[in-house]
Amino acid sequence: MTGGGVAGRPHGAGGPAQMRVLVAGYGVLTQGILPHLAARPGFSVGLTSRHQVEPPLPGVESVDAESVQDFRPDVILGCFASDRRSRAFWTDSRTRRAIAERGAGCIEMSTLSLDRAQHWHAEITAAGGVGTESPVTGSRSGASAGTLSAFVYQGVPDPRADQVLRTFTRRRYDFSAPGHPTRFKLVYNAWGASLLYSMAAFVPVLRESLGEDFTVAEQVVRSDGWMAPVCASKLDRMLSGRYDDPDFAVQHMVKDLDQAAEVLGPSHELLALVREAFDRAAALHGPGADYTAVTGGQVR
Repeated sequence: MTGGGVAGRPHGAGGPAQMRVLVAGYGVLTQGILPHLAARPGFSVGLTSRHQVEPPLPGVESVDAESVQDFRPDVILGCFASDRRSRAFWTDSRTRRAIAERGAGCIEMSTLSLDRAQHWHAEITAAGGVGTESPVTGSRSGASAGTLSAFVYQGVPDPRADQVLRTFTRRRYDFSAPGHPTRFKLVYNAWGASLLYSMAAFVPVLRESLGEDFTVAEQVVRSDGWMAPVCASKLDRMLSGRYDDPDFAVQHMVKDLDQAAEVLGPSHELLALVREAFDRAAALHGPGADYTAVTGGQVR
């Protein structure tokens, strides 16, 4: 991890130094991240969300849209399901006033389109803030464990944002240009989706052709070879056919694959096949199903 600590700023006359962190958006990732932030000494944590109106846990203050500036955040961390929701929050006049008041460090963790990510930096600079583009990987389990990996671009070093990121990430990878973390994340997600797609083609064949020896095959694919990390984490879901309680929803992967076409090109053949498979999974299991649903019902 890079970046130093932060001195913090007093909130109220004579009060102790606090890092005031506002989390915008309440979903799978922020549900896991919030307990780590709330437990960090010296952090005062607020949550603003369209859906979550009550504090989700002790130590987190609910902040409605009208009160964002009153919370006086030092750092604002956004995590949204779409470009539209990201844009609506960061360009809202109330958010812009909150950014300007304290020159807030702004962290955008959403997986955005490339165009949106590049415009975001300009929006934050214009509002008087310091931008940290930081999509993450690690899904729900990584957020809950505080072991997410962050793909980061900072035009200006921001120790405040660095301190917040350290709270729930294990690894950080720094990129040298705006939009590059997003560009990488879109390809990374498409690549991972392609590996899941390949499981649907090969695992059923092994299961049918090996009979009782499929247990041996399971041991191999979970622990040996390049596919082991994927199989170790996703094979159980595939074999059980249980795609409820999602770590990452099919509908979000469909969105990411559409955005990946900005980087890979609209005529990328594998991307088109994988995109169609996730469409079928959404139709068969529902858009809110776990994204491993792509491994079910694809092989005839």
